[in-house]
Amino acid sequence: MKDIDYKQIQKFYNEYNNDKNNKIVENAMKKIGMESFCLNTDIINRTPNVFNIELPNTKIYDQEDSWLCWLYAGINFIESNIANNLNILPTDINLSVNYLSFFDKLEKANTFYNRIIEKDNFDLKTEVNKYYIEDAFYEGGRFTFFKELVNKYGLVPEDVMPKTFDSKNSEQLRRLYNEKVKKDMFKLLKLKENNTSKDKLYLRKEEMLNENYNLLSKCLGSIPLSFTYEYKDKDGKLIKLENITPIEFKNKYLSINLDDYVSIANVPMYNTEYNKLYRKEYNENIYDKYVEFINKPIEVLKNLAVRQLKDGMPVYFACNIDKMRDRKSGILDSNLYNYKEVFNIDLLTKEEALNSFDIYYQHLMLITGVHIEYNKTIRWKVENSYGDKLYKDGYYIMNDNFFNDFVLMVIINKKYLRKEDLELFNTKPTIIDRYNPF
Repeated sequence: MKDIDYKQIQKFYNEYNNDKNNKIVENAMKKIGMESFCLNTDIINRTPNVFNIELPNTKIYDQEDSWLCWLYAGINFIESNIANNLNILPTDINLSVNYLSFFDKLEKANTFYNRIIEKDNFDLKTEVNKYYIEDAFYEGGRFTFFKELVNKYGLVPEDVMPKTFDSKNSEQLRRLYNEKVKKDMFKLLKLKENNTSKDKLYLRKEEMLNENYNLLSKCLGSIPLSFTYEYKDKDGKLIKLENITPIEFKNKYLSINLDDYVSIANVPMYNTEYNKLYRKEYNENIYDKYVEFINKPIEVLKNLAVRQLKDGMPVYFACNIDKMRDRKSGILDSNLYNYKEVFNIDLLTKEEALNSFDIYYQHLMLITGVHIEYNKTIRWKVENSYGDKLYKDGYYIMNDNFFNDFVLMVIINKKYLRKEDLELFNTKPTIIDRYNPF
């Protein structure tokens, strides 16, 4: 039978009401909600905030409504190193995300324009189906994006280029900037229809980028070409850095080589295999700087993360955090809510969830600790970027089953990889559609 008929409804009704427990659950759930009713407090009670490998706490940032978790995770990744080189406490370092975000927006527009100019016989209908036109500008990012921005533009302290209203609440800026970049696309396409030479197209592109620069400067503030920075170090000594450029600041105080870090993913999908190199199509901020990763079993990701933590370095990672999270306690656990038992339903496996776009590459954070018993990882300490008033002073406790089910990628120093895995990065990558969930 293709349609629902009244006899079926009557049958469902009778079966539901013949079980008195259903009404008890219904009445409680109507009052306190599904999430509160199904919360498994036993998991919360038996998840201590204790780790036998733990990095020192650093400054907790608050990304507010900026959609820039990937940049905040990147700043968190390097801040201890910079604090050490400045001779200040890790909790005292404060780097400008707004500075990097400015250039990310400018670079993404430039990459979009280049794609329009370079593609011969550009067909709008075909290209729209590839999704990058839908998001001509988008706030999302990867570690690769962060790395390339820092390498190209350097770093500045927060005091030098602080947050603005539109950097903290970026929805209106995102909408306007996206519309402006799309309008530029139609202008470039019109010029191409009139057989305008590429040289002239690139001159027009420069004018568009200048317009973008002006727009961004008004909303995010003017970028510093050089700056003076004064601070007191741990010994109480007053330090003054005069007329230093962002690149000079980065070169002097960031001693980590970001190019040493690579992306290791766990994406068990119908269109992926383990031990292969993948590249995301149309997924870069700086032109021709691609996102690439190798796909490995989840235990490989965990073992690599532990090795990096043992050496005193945090682990930048990507996950889906929408499910199985309790914001109040800060617990992440795959069994945190008794949905299966209360509703008598089956939940998706990780592979099924990825294949159906139920989970995706959604949030970037930092792993700063792990608890291990009998050579088995039990739980992980996770630094978020929504201030220190939430969760456990700004940190999540991620139980190991959540890592299995919802972690999609970790950023690992190449020195921890086996020779055969390193060699995968020199193979020809398999190109995957930008609209894949990872």
